[in-house]
Amino acid sequence: MKAIQFIISLMMISKIMLGQQIKQETAPPPVDAIAPEEEVLTFVEQMPEFPGGQNALMKYLSGNIQYPETCRKMGVEGKVFIKFVVDKEGIINQVAVLRGVSDCNLLEKEALRVVRSMPKWTPGKQHGKAVNVYFTLPISFKLSHETEAK
Repeated sequence: MKAIQFIISLMMISKIMLGQQIKQETAPPPVDAIAPEEEVLTFVEQMPEFPGGQNALMKYLSGNIQYPETCRKMGVEGKVFIKFVVDKEGIINQVAVLRGVSDCNLLEKEALRVVRSMPKWTPGKQHGKAVNVYFTLPISFKLSHETEAK
């Protein structure tokens, strides 16, 4: 398992950019965690943040993602885009796959599992007030080919 390395690239991708390139491949997320009258924003003055910042998020993902054995054996790599809401309390909800890896949907399931297990974030703020914010997280699954070369 040491030969497998996770390369996790993190960046915030705007809904506008993704809207043109990524189609929703899963059913719409349930709206049970946020009251219908509460707006969910896409861009805010202060975006939500994982506790400890982006480096802590990368460390969390690399420490918690387990490359599915089936996908590893098949040599499947790819990037999964996960969209979720960070609510005004910092709780992650409405987690959904925007785009997955068609060759092995187990990568999508693993990305969903890890995002759903995240601790509370620092919520986003607009005009100094905590608000609900959409967040898109790309998670790359990449195998190391070191052992294959030996």
